[in-house]
Amino acid sequence: MKICFYNVTAAYKSGGLETSCWEAGRSLSKRGHEVSIVAGSGGNHRYTDVKLIQFPFKERSIFPKFGTRFQKLMERLSFGYRAWRHMAGSNYDIVIINKPFDFPVLWWAKKRRLRAKVLFRSGGTDFFLGDKLFAGAIDFWASSSVYNAMQVERRYGHPVTVIHNGVDIERFIPADKNTEIRAHWGIPSGNPVIMSVGRLVGWKGLHTIVGLLPEVGDAHYVIVGEGPERESLYKLALHLNVSGRMHFLGAVAHSDLPRIISQADIFVQPSIGEEAFGISIVEAMSCGVPVLASRNGGMPEIVIDGKTGLLLPAGDKAAWKEAINTLLKQPDLLHEMGINARIRAEDHFSWSANALKLENLFMGGSL
Repeated sequence: MKICFYNVTAAYKSGGLETSCWEAGRSLSKRGHEVSIVAGSGGNHRYTDVKLIQFPFKERSIFPKFGTRFQKLMERLSFGYRAWRHMAGSNYDIVIINKPFDFPVLWWAKKRRLRAKVLFRSGGTDFFLGDKLFAGAIDFWASSSVYNAMQVERRYGHPVTVIHNGVDIERFIPADKNTEIRAHWGIPSGNPVIMSVGRLVGWKGLHTIVGLLPEVGDAHYVIVGEGPERESLYKLALHLNVSGRMHFLGAVAHSDLPRIISQADIFVQPSIGEEAFGISIVEAMSCGVPVLASRNGGMPEIVIDGKTGLLLPAGDKAAWKEAINTLLKQPDLLHEMGINARIRAEDHFSWSANALKLENLFMGGSL
């Protein structure tokens, strides 16, 4: 089949959504399909066996601030204005989109020459006023978690297939702690490392972890990613006199993440907003790192409480402090949880299994 992942941010951002496009695309390519990613201009081409086709667009920040969903919609419409002719004339068999903001463009392309079947693979709730008018463009409905699937079903009235996102279990592998890497970050030998990976935005809840740093011994907190909350997180650390134990690595190449994540003793995902899935969680688990995650969204479908990590109340500083202190005092339990986490990643969240489920969905087979 000729398969297209259509996502404006696929090349110039490096979050979970973008990773899923590239990794699922590469796995489908390995299964013999011709795979393309149609994305906005800028950024990097991750894999040579997946074709990258780019079109210019107007970034959301230049549009009036009538809300982030309005700005995202306008950004994607500006992209679709330039990309729809390619979509309509390229003889794709399958087009995969991840945001309702792309419904209007695919609806328009189908009114012209697009003959492809369209899969909406949801990872969130970016619904907007009027999106239901264009839902007829969708042929297949899927989601990255049971939790989000129920939200999509309520919104659009269609049954939704759950296909969890994955992880490259051959690249994200357990590794010994490297004192040289930690020293490069400014972390003394023997000090425990807590880590988060993702966009630095308020709903990720990272301020919960910064706020408890004064009460978790000599642990250091490493944050990978960029976003508007970086300055406020740093100011909080200064206020609490723990800035010396905060380490902002910024945005890093996805290929560097296994080396970085494997240095963590505990991986934390303290989101106070809904996480439909959380690719960074399964990447940490694949590296053999126990995960502490908020008990919300799709994260309870990933983390097995008490076995691969812990599920905790979102934003409850006292609960998070107690959990981190308890685990840091029990290295044998941490080690056991890390082993269990790796096994779960191997058994349930490989990209090869993800691609097979997508292929079966397209071909009408059993998942």
